[in-house]
Amino acid sequence: MTVAGATDQLAAFALAAESTPSPALRNLLTLCMLDFVGLTANAGRFAESSDSFRGFLALGFEGGDATVIGDDRRYHAPHAALLNGAFAHTLDFDDTNFAASLHPGAPVIAAILAQAERLDATGSDFLDALAIGYEVCCRIGRALTPAAYERGFHVTPVAGIFGGVAGAARLAGVTQPILSSAFGLAASRAAGSMQYLANGSWNKRLHPGFAAHDALMVLSLAQAGALGATEALEGRYGVLHSHTDKADPSSLVTGLGEDWLALGTALKPYPSCRLTHSAIDAALLLRDRIPAPLEKVRINIRLAPTAYKIVGVPDANKRAPANIVDGQFSVYFQVASALTDGRVDWSSYDRIGDEGFNRTLQQIWVSEDPAVVPSGAVVEIETDETTLRESVEQPLGEPGNPLDWETAGLKFHALASPVWGPDRAADIMAMVGELATETSMKAFTRRLAG
Repeated sequence: MTVAGATDQLAAFALAAESTPSPALRNLLTLCMLDFVGLTANAGRFAESSDSFRGFLALGFEGGDATVIGDDRRYHAPHAALLNGAFAHTLDFDDTNFAASLHPGAPVIAAILAQAERLDATGSDFLDALAIGYEVCCRIGRALTPAAYERGFHVTPVAGIFGGVAGAARLAGVTQPILSSAFGLAASRAAGSMQYLANGSWNKRLHPGFAAHDALMVLSLAQAGALGATEALEGRYGVLHSHTDKADPSSLVTGLGEDWLALGTALKPYPSCRLTHSAIDAALLLRDRIPAPLEKVRINIRLAPTAYKIVGVPDANKRAPANIVDGQFSVYFQVASALTDGRVDWSSYDRIGDEGFNRTLQQIWVSEDPAVVPSGAVVEIETDETTLRESVEQPLGEPGNPLDWETAGLKFHALASPVWGPDRAADIMAMVGELATETSMKAFTRRLAG
């Protein structure tokens, strides 16, 4: 099944004045922006991969006047988008959307923030553009379905480039033919291989940065007159045919402008793949009820099939992770951390390679269960006397169980205070809270520098 003209319909939607988001969506996107700022600043300063991501610019790509969050240097706008997008996703702690099976914020905010700074948009217009970018990204992600992962594609950059193009185009006020052409060019840049799972590589961290960079590039090409392919999404060789075996094309346009998928976006409480979070929540609920020492129990976890393939298969790098990326994509590691420490945070990865901790991982058995909802998990603790069980369908942070501004602020301060100090971090949080009334996104973004 195809939806004729779906790409053009999304382009028309992105540029329509009546697409201004609801107050609920504006509030959510303000939370997402706060999360993005904290994550980007922290990873840009402290993550082991960040010096290499920034370092390529010293090979002849210096210059520009755009901001990378937490950095006092200036960059060309596409390079700022690349670095902000990569840093935002580096900790795997950024926002998620289960319906779309992706992280919308890292690619979409990174592209639109660079565009908003360049054009000196207002905060209100920036939030409107974010709403468009998130919605386009999430609709394409949902249309791709989890089958795209089975084909080996990371959906975040595949859909994220289109969200970045859509929001940046709205800020630029381009015509629909130009945006449709930019979508056509984006189809040739929509990529992201899941092969990063093989060795804990940094490809995944870079994916949203690549998407944000390329979003600005293809939009500029279209504005300069470059002709992009028609039917970029629904065409015979479009993204819904090339990147998945089980597309849902109706997701592109059904309820467009009325049913906002972006409202399903969630903030993460744990720095790991979102598909591990229900199991973490269940383990934390069980921890204080276990009647025997942890080394004397068996731990059974049931996951939905897609989640099992990504975080639950009993490969060596999941049963005994060798690096942070391995740990982020191991439900064994995440549940063992929750049961051992009563928490899961960035310090959990200090346990990588610990022999005693690895023995706990060997007490965990994971299976796939089609009866488990895609976002859920069932965790059982078996002892000689009893079996304890917890089932979680919506992990903490989802719309049905959301993080509020205060709780999100605790996460933000934990990330931002080591970069800026607690006082300036508090000032930045207050500034983001007033984003809707900001008159100059250039001034706003530059206050986020190092």
